[in-house]
Amino acid sequence: MVQQSYPIVIPDDESTASEESVENEARKSLLGKRELKPQPRDYDYWSDESDEHYATFKKRRVTSKGSSVARGKGKAATRGRPSRKTTESQAKSQLNDSSTPEIEHDIPASLPPYFQKRRTAFDDNYKALREAGLRLPPDYSDVYFSDDERLGDLEEKPQFERSSGIKPCHPYKDIKIAGGLIPASLAQYLRDYQIQGVQFLYDLFVHQRGGLLGDDMGLGKTVQVAAFLTVAFGKTGDSRDAKRMRKYRRTKDDWYPRTLIICPGSLIQNWKNELERWGWWVVDLFHGPKRDDVLGTARAGRLEVMVTTYTTYKNSVNEVNMVPWDVVIADECHCIKDPAAGITQSMNLVNSLCRIGLTGTAIQNNYEELWALLNWTNPGQFGTMRDWQRMVAKPLAIGQSHDATLHQLSKARTTAKKLRDNLLPKFFLRRLKSLIADQLPKKTDKVVFCPLSDLQREAYENILASDIAQFVLTSFDQCPCSSGNTRGHCCYKMNGDGEKWQALTFPLIISLQKLANHFNLLMPRNADIPDKYKRELRILQAAAPNDWRTHYDSRDSMLSLANPEYCGKWKVLKKLLEFWHKNGDKVLVFSHSVRLLNILQQLFNNTLYNVSYLDGSLTYEERQAAVDDFNCDPNQFIFLISTKAGGVGLNITSANKVVIMDPHWNPSYDLQAQDRAYRIGQVRDVDVYRLISVGTIEEITYARQIYKQQQANIGYNASNERRYFKGVQHQSKGELFGIQNLLTYNGDEGVLRNIVNKTNVAEARAGVKMIDIDMNKVAQAAEDDIPIKKEGGADDETGGLKQLSTILTAPGNKRGVIQHSKAVNKTKSDPIQAILAGEGVEYTHENSEVIGSSKVENELSRWAEKAVSPEGGITGLALFLDSQQGPSASENHKAFHCQFNPPGDVMQRQFCTMAKEFGFTNATEFALAVEGMSQEQRRNCLDSFYKTRAERLGRVEETELGDGVKVEVDIKEFVKMEVDLDDQSRVVAHPRTQEDSKEDLLPLNDKKAASGMKPEPSNSTIPTITPVVSSQDGPKPGRHSISIWLSDDEETDEL
Repeated sequence: MVQQSYPIVIPDDESTASEESVENEARKSLLGKRELKPQPRDYDYWSDESDEHYATFKKRRVTSKGSSVARGKGKAATRGRPSRKTTESQAKSQLNDSSTPEIEHDIPASLPPYFQKRRTAFDDNYKALREAGLRLPPDYSDVYFSDDERLGDLEEKPQFERSSGIKPCHPYKDIKIAGGLIPASLAQYLRDYQIQGVQFLYDLFVHQRGGLLGDDMGLGKTVQVAAFLTVAFGKTGDSRDAKRMRKYRRTKDDWYPRTLIICPGSLIQNWKNELERWGWWVVDLFHGPKRDDVLGTARAGRLEVMVTTYTTYKNSVNEVNMVPWDVVIADECHCIKDPAAGITQSMNLVNSLCRIGLTGTAIQNNYEELWALLNWTNPGQFGTMRDWQRMVAKPLAIGQSHDATLHQLSKARTTAKKLRDNLLPKFFLRRLKSLIADQLPKKTDKVVFCPLSDLQREAYENILASDIAQFVLTSFDQCPCSSGNTRGHCCYKMNGDGEKWQALTFPLIISLQKLANHFNLLMPRNADIPDKYKRELRILQAAAPNDWRTHYDSRDSMLSLANPEYCGKWKVLKKLLEFWHKNGDKVLVFSHSVRLLNILQQLFNNTLYNVSYLDGSLTYEERQAAVDDFNCDPNQFIFLISTKAGGVGLNITSANKVVIMDPHWNPSYDLQAQDRAYRIGQVRDVDVYRLISVGTIEEITYARQIYKQQQANIGYNASNERRYFKGVQHQSKGELFGIQNLLTYNGDEGVLRNIVNKTNVAEARAGVKMIDIDMNKVAQAAEDDIPIKKEGGADDETGGLKQLSTILTAPGNKRGVIQHSKAVNKTKSDPIQAILAGEGVEYTHENSEVIGSSKVENELSRWAEKAVSPEGGITGLALFLDSQQGPSASENHKAFHCQFNPPGDVMQRQFCTMAKEFGFTNATEFALAVEGMSQEQRRNCLDSFYKTRAERLGRVEETELGDGVKVEVDIKEFVKMEVDLDDQSRVVAHPRTQEDSKEDLLPLNDKKAASGMKPEPSNSTIPTITPVVSSQDGPKPGRHSISIWLSDDEETDEL
């Protein structure tokens, strides 16, 4: 839809038409339709009715023709600083309304005057002239090209060599989009989603609005921009485009587009190369000693595209903004995520109404970063930062906590859906690599938890036990002077050397990160300034108090660098490289430490490996030359790359193995590093290996990556991410945040594996079970092996449990659990896993295994969204209450404790009940199935059985939990729970009768009685147990009853 945009008043400039001429041009266009010179081409109208976003876009274009409606009751909008109430109202409107009404937004007074004038002028033109006031492509109908008479002989771009593997995606036809035309020479190489992206960008341009193209890395954002600019400039994709601007300027004195592209320094040459690959452009770089001449050319209107870097733009912000740019494209725009940063403040002054940001990682650390980017594209339309934090950031962050209550989870999930469905589609277009999954090879992302060497482990523990670390750690304890303040803010602000604990914290963290990588990184360098040298030497002495001098004297020795005791990761990497070299693979090794890369380079120089190297000391030309050499030379085996210098913009598809030596706090760095190899053009499967030193600060760093990746998935897609962590950024520390978590060594067991396991247990206790599942889904998982009948079929009175027993006792299923057919048939050994195990690696996982949702979390989120009661009562209980161990989690609440070890006679009775419910003929057959299970599978079976039946009981005493909310239970007596399957909001418990108890007292040796007992018919799916809100409705007939005994012993959980 056409959003009411702000005006364009172009300052006086020798090359720019006046506001009057722009208005005259628009009026001329309004009086008569523009006639384009006929071209000998076929046209293809682009439409994709199955695409929801494109359908939304077309609907928006239709509604845009309506009249503009001002905000308020007929009162003119003020042009001064908007009040807090106004900005909050705008933010709520954007978040809650999926439509895009034409409204007049307040222009923040903080914006520069030239921006305000241009916005006002454009709005006024659009109101007066409607579509003729839009930024439509230049009209070349009366511009003469001598080449028009030989169109068939004109050279076209792009041209790809056959060896490149790039093939057309569409027939050779022009593609018409709403208001523009993509030339056939270019359109044939665009994928469908890229055509949609071109339409999105072009719509922003003609209406002079801002937006974000947030496609996943490797989906061709640069190509989409090149195609969009081709449409915006009205180019035809042939050699006439090279002289189009010059001839237009000579023939007319009308408006002609001017584009500014701002990007990181490593990409500046790449942008120029890509534009020249995809068309003919008058483009130059505003960078280096001749940049003043380039800017003068742009001001004179003799330049179509000017490319510069963020740093150069910041240093020349006033000069650059003297040009009234028609569109500014900020590549890797997450550089401006911090509103307080100097580059962000400079970018907010950019002289353009159409501000387009390109980034695959709009959310890197928190949701406030998304606000900063959106606010740059369309200033003032998303409220203030405080509004955004209150309405978006805080609910989403709190609801993702492991300790979240039903109310908090409900608010988080509903807020995420409003963000995804209502606000983002208007300004933000994001697609994932899954769109081209069929066009890319496979990628694995394995996280390898490497043990420290004995030397590293001892040094790590020594540093944490040192006076420096203890001074920092105890600064958070209560001061003994009874003032109530912490030591670090009271009597112990400084140590004996006059150093504040705040000044020691960061160097201490850096030292632990160095040690987790390589012991040699602790060595101070002579080139360091004296104070830094002294601090690093003190850390080395703390790490190795007895033999630090020996290590220091041999710091440059090749024997020391290659010593496996210096680096536990080196032992793993060395074996992996030997295996890959034999297989003819090519490897990228990324690290954030240039010193570590230098060490690896020295080690590899003494091997048969051919090594390339790239870090920030290389010029942009040298970096590109190194990449080209590695891609073209099949003998190059290893490419050592600094993650910061080479993690963005480089195309290294000749490599198929990626090793990330150390994790970064920001997950996007590591993800972007992976995508140097895994992108369009890759023809081999890509394997990524992240090396993490187990139990160290690196594990906490990686855990925070998981936390931040989950935030991004929630913000983009409203994903129901699993809630591993109790901590909430900037609010509660939990397992992730706070100095105490960073300055801790967790041993070879690590911390993340325990967190994941505890989450699994908490989810099981929340009531959704592995075995208590929809049999249709079981059938999908095992359809290749065993045909499973639908749940509740006429010939299966067990409601599908008999079919489950068939799976458990299948000949090919020795483990006794449901498995996917592919897992059953997988007998091939994994040499990589053997290498890792041989080097002491006990735990690895795929990154995709821990990122995402689960069946349990989806079910909990579904129920949470239905919760309508206010904060408090049952919605104030933590959903994972029984897994919490801290006092804050259980305070003022009564936990539901589930015990799994009743007395022997009761276990026998329950074993028969399990056999009966699982559809076995007798207990003996069930025992044979259980015998093949591992301890983990047995625990899962028990947990599933108990929870399916016992969650409906509860075992807390009858308690008023809130207004109108009640749970009726009995602590000491056996109870019989009646569950109304038609009204899942009603759960009623009453004392068991003697008759009920006799029903369960079935002797183990009475097989005939066991097999003759029929379970109660179940034509309905047993509802998932969730916190229960009392219903005002009366009891309904046809309710089913279930019973279970629970003991108070929780020491073991074996059968």
